[in-house]
Amino acid sequence: MPQELNKIWNAGKYFEPQPEQPEKQPESEPKPSNVKRKKSVIGAFIDKPEDPFKEKVEAVLKGVEHDSVRQLADEEKPVSVNEEVIVGTGQDNIGQGLATGKSIHVKGNAGWWIGNSMTGGKIYVEGNVGMRTGCFMSGGEIYVEGFAGIETGHAMSGGEVYIKSGAGGWAGESMSGGTLRIDGDVTSFDKTAFTSNNKGTIIWKGETIWENGKKVEPGWTNLNVKEKIAE
Repeated sequence: MPQELNKIWNAGKYFEPQPEQPEKQPESEPKPSNVKRKKSVIGAFIDKPEDPFKEKVEAVLKGVEHDSVRQLADEEKPVSVNEEVIVGTGQDNIGQGLATGKSIHVKGNAGWWIGNSMTGGKIYVEGNVGMRTGCFMSGGEIYVEGFAGIETGHAMSGGEVYIKSGAGGWAGESMSGGTLRIDGDVTSFDKTAFTSNNKGTIIWKGETIWENGKKVEPGWTNLNVKEKIAE
């Protein structure tokens, strides 16, 4: 083949074809460090900056405070991990064996043996409770907004039982320590509550009537406790 056939004829002359020069691409600027390359749905890479708020939220979730994140108001905070909330429907044995550092909040009524053998912690009942509240307890606190059944504080040796309203019969039965406080009326006190074996404290209607194995005046006389002792 004649060499001229590989050339281009123009204006009466042959010219060697020149190879095409690729277009010069503008130099790309360095990408910021917070940009990640992610694949789109068609497989190409797209540049998507990270959400700057994400790090702040993750820090708060890990318990690290950050100035730009609003702290929860007290009324928004969840119940403490050490507190159990129960919708009361008369369940028995709530808080049995409860230990220091734990608390129970009963929204409603509770049944028998509340705080049975508890050694610490707190129980708060918005409603009424059944018999033997605080029986065999050696520590902790029980607070009842409503009424308590019979034998409140049975065989308690420590801690405190506080009944805001009244209580049934034989209150303080076999009590040896702790504090039994009843603001309202009682059907009766058990006679074993008032022996030298009871080194605890009994407060009735705001007056101390028994402490450290002895009756306390003037509360004992003012409230005529003798008439309330069950035989």
